[in-house]
Amino acid sequence: MDQTLGTVVLVAGGVCLLALLRRLSRPADAASLDAPIVPPPLPFPADEPDDDQSRLRVRNHYFRSFDSDTGPPEPECFYDELFLELENPAGDAWTISYFVGTPNGIAQVMREEGWDEMFGIDLLIVRRFDRELILKSLLERLEEQHEIAPEPPRDPHLG
Repeated sequence: MDQTLGTVVLVAGGVCLLALLRRLSRPADAASLDAPIVPPPLPFPADEPDDDQSRLRVRNHYFRSFDSDTGPPEPECFYDELFLELENPAGDAWTISYFVGTPNGIAQVMREEGWDEMFGIDLLIVRRFDRELILKSLLERLEEQHEIAPEPPRDPHLG
């Protein structure tokens, strides 16, 4: 009997985890994923010399739930996904996303979702919405990660 109860609990936990993962991974709706056009990329950081050989460039950026120019309705209480369209000096382009929020915004989402804990790998926490600070911080982090993880050594036998 105890083994049957354990199996039922294990299966129920797996179903709940699967439902949570599906909820978190699906887009809100197709219309919210339309990327607004933004002005030319902002130079980051502005006080450093322009060294295009090692710089990433933000081609476009947009939040899932609000316009990047106007910001969230409450700048000190938000949590949203930010999409960055990046380009390296070689011309390679890709899109990544980070979650960005304030402590109050994260606490609000946790209350609404009924979460007691939350893990965040691609998460930036700011005191209030500041588009320039957010983009600068994420771009600097990406550049640091790029420097830390150089290309793997090539096999000399392969030419």
